[in-house]
Amino acid sequence: LLTEASSLTLFAQTFAAAGAVTALTALLGFPVAAAIARAPERWRGLLYFGVAAPLLINTVVRTYGWLLILGRKGLLNTLLADAGLVDEPLALTGNMTGLVIGGTQVFLPFMVLSLVTPMLAMDRRLHESAAILGAGPVRRFRTLTLPLSMPGLIAGSVLVFSMMLGAFVTPLILGGTALKYLSVSIYTDALVLFNLPRATALALLLTVVVMAVYYLQKRLTANVEGRLA
Repeated sequence: LLTEASSLTLFAQTFAAAGAVTALTALLGFPVAAAIARAPERWRGLLYFGVAAPLLINTVVRTYGWLLILGRKGLLNTLLADAGLVDEPLALTGNMTGLVIGGTQVFLPFMVLSLVTPMLAMDRRLHESAAILGAGPVRRFRTLTLPLSMPGLIAGSVLVFSMMLGAFVTPLILGGTALKYLSVSIYTDALVLFNLPRATALALLLTVVVMAVYYLQKRLTANVEGRLA
């Protein structure tokens, strides 16, 4: 498996999708988490619910919703065509683009909830002092918010990355057959092709990768907490 070209392509596409979803959830999660942390306490419960509400809907339903939005005859392509912005429908499903968009929406709540906790623990006087000393928003984020949020960012990134590695519904529906994905290949080998040795080997490799990621999280978190202390 580690020498076959098809297997290497499978691993590369899976890790690339998981990495892209992790990066996008972190990019989108920071402003949402900051808004929740800075909101008045009486509004935080409502904001928490707004973030966690998608988790109450089955992943299959949410993924099919994205299929209706991003499909060749979906809402987005229809609006673009009616506006005269495109001549041909954009290929937003059955490829990496649709998979990353859907995966980002599915796993974004986990990143936001991971980032909110360290942001709530921050002393706001640090930001006030930095502002008085002349630090702008970008510098305050780089020198205060980001370092103090690093434990939550690491935890959220590992959680999203590992969950995206093992995701099945979203890659199957939005990635399609043209995109090779590890979890879909395991399912196909085990229940369609009945190639149990290959399915077992792929599953064990996936387990080893996830364990290595969590071990890396432990080391990074300990290192970051040591610096902050």
